[in-house]
Amino acid sequence: MAYKPKSLFRMLEDIERHELLLPHIQRSFVWDEEQMIRLFDSLMRNYPVQTLLFWRTKESIKARGFMQTIDRDIELSTLYDSAKSAADVEKTFVLDGQQRLQTLYALFRGAIIDPQHNVLEVWFDVTQDNRELAGTDLLYQLKFSTSPRELPFYRLRNLTERDAQKDAATIAYDLNDALGPVLNEATSDERRIRERQVHTNLSQLRTLLREENHFWVEELDGVANKFEYRKILDIFVRVNSGGTKLTASDLMFAAMKEGWEDIEENTEQTVDLLNLGDRLKFEANFPLKCLLVAHGDGAEVNDVSKFVGARGEKLLKRLEADWAEAAFQELRDFIEHDLKLFSDRVVRTYNAFVPLFDYLYHNPKPNEGSRARMRAYYHKANLFNWFGASGDTTINAVHQVVGVVCPNGFPLSDVVEYFKRRSYQTELSDSNLSDNRLRAILLSIVYVDQSGTSPFNVRFKGNEPHIDHIYPQSMLRSRLLQGSAQINDIGNLRYVGATDNIRKRAELPSTYFARLKHDSVDIARHLLIDWFAEDPQRLLFDEPTFTAFRERRQVEIRKILARVVDMQEYIEPTLPVPESSASASA
Repeated sequence: MAYKPKSLFRMLEDIERHELLLPHIQRSFVWDEEQMIRLFDSLMRNYPVQTLLFWRTKESIKARGFMQTIDRDIELSTLYDSAKSAADVEKTFVLDGQQRLQTLYALFRGAIIDPQHNVLEVWFDVTQDNRELAGTDLLYQLKFSTSPRELPFYRLRNLTERDAQKDAATIAYDLNDALGPVLNEATSDERRIRERQVHTNLSQLRTLLREENHFWVEELDGVANKFEYRKILDIFVRVNSGGTKLTASDLMFAAMKEGWEDIEENTEQTVDLLNLGDRLKFEANFPLKCLLVAHGDGAEVNDVSKFVGARGEKLLKRLEADWAEAAFQELRDFIEHDLKLFSDRVVRTYNAFVPLFDYLYHNPKPNEGSRARMRAYYHKANLFNWFGASGDTTINAVHQVVGVVCPNGFPLSDVVEYFKRRSYQTELSDSNLSDNRLRAILLSIVYVDQSGTSPFNVRFKGNEPHIDHIYPQSMLRSRLLQGSAQINDIGNLRYVGATDNIRKRAELPSTYFARLKHDSVDIARHLLIDWFAEDPQRLLFDEPTFTAFRERRQVEIRKILARVVDMQEYIEPTLPVPESSASASA
């Protein structure tokens, strides 16, 4: 085992030449921009960073390259290097340090892609001194920008490109020369202080890149010595069980893949099954959590001790003997045909599905009454965020209720009682209808009830529905002087395909829905009130009609939700009939 210093510049070169790689057991890059900036700040302060752990080997291990540009949506399969993965080909893997090295590569040699798919390069204020930045505990800040920044900002990539052959003094001299007319210091002392600070910062940056006194590498030499893959897996799991956590599937695969090669494939197939193509976003740890719970091993998939040693071997044999394909298939059918979920936008937490799997595992093929109670349970868990805090502990507690044979069907009342005792909300309230965070989920429940399918069940991805205002919001605000609470009331909201929403623009509801009705479109599932659906011309654009429509439609929505979510009848309040509506009716 070798322990030696390495320059960052050398490691960045090795990354670019695919001499330094990642093993397939490493998960994807997860650091956010704040973590990246903190690493840079630590290095600029000369704080020590944790030793990097490498493994040199000629074994046949699936090898993945680092990202040239950080893209959190990238398919990891595009980064695999088949030539380096082959047996008898020497390569060096990073067992511990991926997040740090990928960050430093992006800062000094690459870039990052933001959620809007913009390419951002990294810029540093070379005049920063040893004073904490306002509102932070940082001395050195970075800016991520799509376009060049003006002085005093300096592009970090220049150190490995344009200025790679210059020493720190030359770079600092050039920058100070350019900064003179830009900063226009009042005194010569201020100019000298700035010049010294620029030189100090550039010297530190140059030192970080070129000198071998900042980064230490511990290398497991599997070429000269005997470091078998199984031993490396054990080291990998132990090293990565702290700090930034691995996912449960990473730990499971790292610890057990040698004993059961199909575990990763089984997991991928199960996740693909549940995701209904790519409409939902179940992750690889979900099947593991479901099986652990159903087998009575607890929902804590991040407990590494479950997957290693004698305990891990026993668990592996149990999972291999009973992967519960039938229960996963039943869960998938329930999601598609009963819940009719076709978009991640209406799923608040995937933990809510674990008790459903647990119940189906012990109680296959539930009857219609049980499925109705399962639907009510799921909607309550989703709307009231039952698994938002202490999710694993909550799942384990609910397992005691649903993870047994239930002769009387799904025990909804017992589950509700458990959450009621812990002061969770268990029944819908009027405040839920005004919660903007829930309106997409609430409207989805209504549309599924009224049309028998999800509004997200569209053929083309580009036509996924938007939430639309039935009475146009701009006209409500400018002509009827309505406030945001009335405009955005759920009684005025519906789902409409993106394409149709663009075409509709700010058309008045009387003409818009009359046109749809003329074209034999079912408008009742949108309007919900038969009196208006029978004759859309009754949707007059005045304050009394808008208020009456909004309030009565909200009552209809509340009635549907009470029946589906709370499985009870909703008593309608008595609402006054506006004069305009009454005269229109006459």
